[in-house]
Amino acid sequence: MRADRFYRTTAFRLTALYVCAFAVALALLGGLTYALVDHALERRLDDRIRTESAALQSDFRSGGVQALVAAVIAHEQSHPNGALDYAVVQDGKRISGRLKKWPTTAGWSSERYQEEAGDAGTRRFFVVTLHPGLELTVAADPEQVEEVTQAIFGGFLSAFAAVLLLGAIGAVALSHALMKRVAVIRRTAEAIVEGDLKRRIPRQHNGDDFDLLSQTLNHMLDRISELMESLRQVSANIAHDLKTPLAHLRNRLEQMRKLPPQAQAAAAEEAVSRVDGILATFSALLRIAQIEAGTRRAGFADLDLSQLCESVVDTFAPAAEDAGQRMQTQILPGILIHGDHELLTQALANLIENAIRHTPAGTTIQIAVGIKDDHVSMSVTDTGPGIPAAELPQIFQRFYRGTNASDVSGSGLGMSLVKAVAELHGSTIEATNTGPGLSIALDIPTGRGSGTA
Repeated sequence: MRADRFYRTTAFRLTALYVCAFAVALALLGGLTYALVDHALERRLDDRIRTESAALQSDFRSGGVQALVAAVIAHEQSHPNGALDYAVVQDGKRISGRLKKWPTTAGWSSERYQEEAGDAGTRRFFVVTLHPGLELTVAADPEQVEEVTQAIFGGFLSAFAAVLLLGAIGAVALSHALMKRVAVIRRTAEAIVEGDLKRRIPRQHNGDDFDLLSQTLNHMLDRISELMESLRQVSANIAHDLKTPLAHLRNRLEQMRKLPPQAQAAAAEEAVSRVDGILATFSALLRIAQIEAGTRRAGFADLDLSQLCESVVDTFAPAAEDAGQRMQTQILPGILIHGDHELLTQALANLIENAIRHTPAGTTIQIAVGIKDDHVSMSVTDTGPGIPAAELPQIFQRFYRGTNASDVSGSGLGMSLVKAVAELHGSTIEATNTGPGLSIALDIPTGRGSGTA
């Protein structure tokens, strides 16, 4: 990766921003700590000078000048390298102490001071007038305070530099790691664009954000692959299933030219019927495509599934009676769900119509609706011949017609529409042989508006 692209990555910019913010916070903390420690140490030094001066003043009050001089000498002898220096000045002349220079004004002051070794330094002075013409000066070298504050400043400066350095290294490392993951996703996407629909993003199974994103994208690619395969199958099925009726229609129209006028009307009526069948097939395919695309969710509303099923059963009861079949219901009243009334009606109608058309006279068809665990169950069960076990997984495919349905008219799209409606409602659909007979059940999850009235 080029350096300019690397530094423009979001990971690098976010990490750099975080490091800069942390560095600014560290600088503010260091400045505040430096100021507080410097002030505290200066106050401590002043307190020490003030305490020492007060002790010497007490000696003066109890024993006069001689006691004061003796106390100063004793202090200097006991702490020859101490931080405090003294000067007892009488009438402008030093009579005790090792200070060579002192302020002439009473009170606190800080002045430059020439050390004995020749180095220039600073002293903190406190001058007290004991009586006219007699002054006591106590001084301290603030070098220790400066050393501590400089050590603190140096520590924070080192920490600031370390934060910037480690932050820069972390930003580069993080950006490099993230860009490697992004590059893998990009290469996979480019391979898919070029036609390799089986390509998937490799996962590290560590549960991080990229791993979850890769999992989601792989699921999306699986779904796209399924849709592409379904489209390919639909295209092949359309070409296969519509080619024959269109060819027959064309031959029939060619033959109409040779028919006498009185026979042409009947032939035209037959041709129109075949065209209606082809249009019905295309309409069913379009309806299934709309349902699978989820465009029908706008029609969802709270509805009474029990009442819907009763209405559909009443509609098909005469047809079942004419076919010599018996319909039974086991419908729990007042079951409420959130769904599309028209689509659920069409799905249940397809199931009942298939049971009537594909079972012989004397068959019992049972429609059941109830609450099972945490979902609503709706099923259509018959006592007919059933379906071979090998064909059960295929009955929901478009244009599929089983071996037992070869002598029954139909497009083979009814069960595909039922499956599409079930998936639109978040339901599972399952077909099982009941020996004898077939049962097709939909499990609709409970949700907003679901339950019993």
